[in-house]
Amino acid sequence: MTKNTDVVAEHVFGNITATEKIMKWKNTRWRYTVSGNGDKFVLAILSNTTGHLLALPLAEEFRDTFTSIALSVPPMKSFAETAEGLKLLLGGEGVDTCHAIGHSNSGVHLQNLIARYPGVVDKVVFSHSLTSMNREDACTTNASEVKMYRLMRSMLRILPASILTFVMARMVLTKLSLQSGEADTRRLTAFCRDDMKRVTKQDLITIAGCMEDFLFNHTFTSEPYVSAPQNVLIIDSPTDKIANPMQRAQMLKLCPGAQEYHFQSGGHVTLVNRRDEYLSVLRKFWG
Repeated sequence: MTKNTDVVAEHVFGNITATEKIMKWKNTRWRYTVSGNGDKFVLAILSNTTGHLLALPLAEEFRDTFTSIALSVPPMKSFAETAEGLKLLLGGEGVDTCHAIGHSNSGVHLQNLIARYPGVVDKVVFSHSLTSMNREDACTTNASEVKMYRLMRSMLRILPASILTFVMARMVLTKLSLQSGEADTRRLTAFCRDDMKRVTKQDLITIAGCMEDFLFNHTFTSEPYVSAPQNVLIIDSPTDKIANPMQRAQMLKLCPGAQEYHFQSGGHVTLVNRRDEYLSVLRKFWG
C-alpha cells in the first residue's frame, strides 16, 4: 500500500474476506476491496459508485485463482487523470501486471490505463463498453452518451441525487447474488444500497463532466491490442439498451480480432442478470 492508503473495513462473506481500502490522491478517494488468495491479480472496475462491492461475486468465484482488486473510480474532474490514479493504486498493491475487466464506462478507464501504461494489463475484458476512435464519435457513435449526461445534468437541477441512485440500484441490485447464500447476499445488497445513498449531487455532476471530457477530448487507437488479439474479450448483448449497436461495432474496430461473446438476454448488466453464464465465459477466457 502507499502511505496515502487506509484500511477501513473487512467484510467476510462465506469463504472470502474483502478488505476495503481507501487511497487518497489529489483530493479524491479511491475506494476498493482486495480479496482472494490467488498468485495472479485481476482488476475489476464495474461502476463509478459501488464497483468495489458489486465485483464481490466475481471475486468469490475466482478466489483461488486470483487476488481481486475491485475498484470504484471516484468522481474525477479530468478524464486524463484516471490512468494515473489506476497505476498508482496498482503500484501501491504491488501489482506490476494484471488481468482486468471493465464494465460500461469503466471499460473506457481501462483503455486509458492501457494506452498510458503499456504492459500493465495482460488479458482484458471489455463488458458492454464503448470507445472513441475519432473526434466525430461524440456526435455520431456516442451521441446517446452525450445526450444521457446532458439529461443527467438537467435532471439534477430539479431532482435530488437519490432519484438517480434509486434507478441505478433497481438496475444492478435486484439479482445480485453470492454463492455463500441468501444471508450474505442480503448483507452485500444492503452495503451497496447504503453506499449508493452516499452519492451526492455534486458527485454525479463531476462524473458527468469527466465522461464528457472523454467524449469530446480523448480518442484511442488499436495499437495496444493488435499484437495480441487473443488477450481481449468483448462482451455485449443485443438486449443492451444503454450501449448502442454503433458502440458495439466500434469496440470491435478498436480491438480487431478480439474474442467475442454475445449474450442473448440480460440487458446492460449481464454480470448480474446472467451471472452463471457470465462467470463461465470469464473462466474460459482467463483459463
